[in-house]
Amino acid sequence: MGEGPISTFTLELRSGWADLCGATIGLACGVGLYTPISSMFFRALEIEFHWSKTAIVIALAALPITAVFLPVVGRLVDRFGVRGVAGTSAVLMAATFLALSTIGGSLVAFYAGFVAFNVLGSATGPISYTRPVAQRFVASRGTAVAIALSGIAISGVILPALLGPIIAHGGWRAGYRLIAAVALVGGAVAIMLIRSSGKSYQRQERQQGLTRSQALKTSAFWCLGAAIFAVSAASVGFVSQLQSVAFEYGVPIRQTAMLLSVTSLAVLPSRLISGWALDALRPERVAAAFLLLSSVGLMLWLNSPGPVINAFAGSILLGVSLGSEHAFMSFFCARRFGLRAYSAIFGALAVFLYFGMAAGGLLFAMVHDRTASYAGAIHASIGLMVLSAVLFLNLPKTSVLAVPVR
Repeated sequence: MGEGPISTFTLELRSGWADLCGATIGLACGVGLYTPISSMFFRALEIEFHWSKTAIVIALAALPITAVFLPVVGRLVDRFGVRGVAGTSAVLMAATFLALSTIGGSLVAFYAGFVAFNVLGSATGPISYTRPVAQRFVASRGTAVAIALSGIAISGVILPALLGPIIAHGGWRAGYRLIAAVALVGGAVAIMLIRSSGKSYQRQERQQGLTRSQALKTSAFWCLGAAIFAVSAASVGFVSQLQSVAFEYGVPIRQTAMLLSVTSLAVLPSRLISGWALDALRPERVAAAFLLLSSVGLMLWLNSPGPVINAFAGSILLGVSLGSEHAFMSFFCARRFGLRAYSAIFGALAVFLYFGMAAGGLLFAMVHDRTASYAGAIHASIGLMVLSAVLFLNLPKTSVLAVPVR
């Protein structure tokens, strides 16, 4: 009998533990830390400056702008390695958070800061940190990637609890200063731990995998991209307005910060289970099953015996898919296209992710501004979750043994 996923992971962990720890810390303190706490800042800014929900969420237009740069960021990581690119990005992102803490009531300044931290901090996300993990872990890649991406969930559990009192007493400016410090210190620790920059593997991987141009010509790329767009629009759109949605559905304002932590806490076990399942079972079915569970969570917001039960039960199930787009994108990117141009292809797929995030956030804000209710946006998110599950089930296969390009 062959070795199971757990024993295989233990063997690969012996040589890859530092890269895994570094990637986990880097992702916990990278650009992804803002998503679980964004609704806390959005609501605080909305109250102080009397901005409409649509006006403030238009800042999510920064995500498509960021998407334009991601393929370039991916190529930089493939060429120069993770440590130099991600380290520089962490410093620049911390600086933009500090700049955001100084803005006045100008929406233009807020939009500029939001674009800056997303673009300059993009290399502190999965596009960089999943690469050394994918390189070090082969047979247990799903488990290792899931553990690394759990760093985002861990920060999502801790930061709302820390930010709640800080924003309540010191204001949102103090909150931005806190996450600037987290980004800078965490990024430095991550870079010190990561051993494989990516360049040392280049010759070994030169003959394996597709180039970005080859990947773009496959139906697998476009099907995976559409699935990523759908799930990111559904999950991130909801989370960007989670505090306001919860308040509308009767959750006391003091419990909304706890709700954010509960959502992120649910991500931890579900992500680890999904990582193991991706290695042990048919990964396409695993992805579909987790997305359908999250659609049930969204349904609970619409049909529940009580608003608090609705909020917490629905948020726990939503946590099953929150961030899963990164895990599935990392796993299937390496599985379908190989590691030859991993970060460049990941960057191309991330275009779908960022456009989906922006579309979802705008959907929730615009539907509420027009109807004074989030119900229509929640129904749309349920449909998007189901669509994503269907696309993963029908994800085409492709050979990663491409003919070398001269």
